[in-house]
Amino acid sequence: NSILWWALYLAGGLFLLVATSLLLASLYLVHIHRKFSHIPSPKMDSFFLGHIANMRQEKNKDEPLVTFISKWAAECGNLFVIFFSYHPVVMSTNPEDVKKVAFDESVTKSHDTVEIMNNLFGQRFMGHGLFTIPDYETWKPQRKLYDPSFKRSSLKDLLPKFNECADTFLERLRPYAGGKREAPM
Repeated sequence: NSILWWALYLAGGLFLLVATSLLLASLYLVHIHRKFSHIPSPKMDSFFLGHIANMRQEKNKDEPLVTFISKWAAECGNLFVIFFSYHPVVMSTNPEDVKKVAFDESVTKSHDTVEIMNNLFGQRFMGHGLFTIPDYETWKPQRKLYDPSFKRSSLKDLLPKFNECADTFLERLRPYAGGKREAPM
C-alpha cells in the first residue's frame, strides 16, 4: 500500500515537473513573439516550432527555399521576422538593409543565425562566404581579398565571359521556351 502511495507521489511530482516546464517554455515563447510583434511575420502553423512546420510543408513541394521566402516577403513587406522555435530571425529584402547588415561593423550576427543561413534543413542556402562571416575582424581581411574583383576595370574584363555564359544558358533553356515542358534547374 505504501509503495502505491510512493508511486502516486512520484507520478504526481513528475506530472508537475513536466507541466511546469511546458508552462515556462510557453511563457518564454510568448515573450519572444511579443518582443518581435512590431515586425510583420507570416502566419505560423505551429506555436512551438514557429515557421519550421511551414518550411517543411513548402520543402515537400520541391520548390527552392528562396521561392517561399519571396512569397513571405510579398505577403509581409521588405522586413519580416520568422521564428525557428525560440529563435527569431529578422529577414529583409531591401538592398540598403542587406548592405548595412552585411558590411557595417556595428551590426553583429549571431553564430546560430549564421549556421542556419549556411544550411537550412540540410539544403545549402547561403553557404560559407562573405555574407555569413559572423564577426567583423574575420570578415575585413576576406573582403580585402575580393575588393580588386569589384573594380570597374575587372568587371569590364569579365563582361565578355559573363555574356558567353549567359548565351550558353539561354541556349540550354531554348527547348523549354514553349512552356509545355518544365525546365530542370
